[in-house]
Amino acid sequence: RATTGGVVWDGTSDWVIGYNRFLGNCLIFDAELWGILDGLKLIQRRGHSSVVIHFDSLEVVKAIHGNISKISNSALIRRIHRILSQESQ
Repeated sequence: RATTGGVVWDGTSDWVIGYNRFLGNCLIFDAELWGILDGLKLIQRRGHSSVVIHFDSLEVVKAIHGNISKISNSALIRRIHRILSQESQ
């Protein structure tokens, strides 16, 4: 059973909001992608203009960056790319 979540901090390192989600049965890799996707959707809805994402899974970061130039087999990665492409920064 998997859960995911994260914390959004502002530019002065003050806590803004936390989030989490119960995912049920899924791979750890997918749970980490869900955490990034949920965080991006949250900050996009809140209208933040500049974001830095800190993440501790090199495998996930490589998968996201490695699929920018080609079509990804992962729907989660495609959704992350779609949000990132909508933002100017």
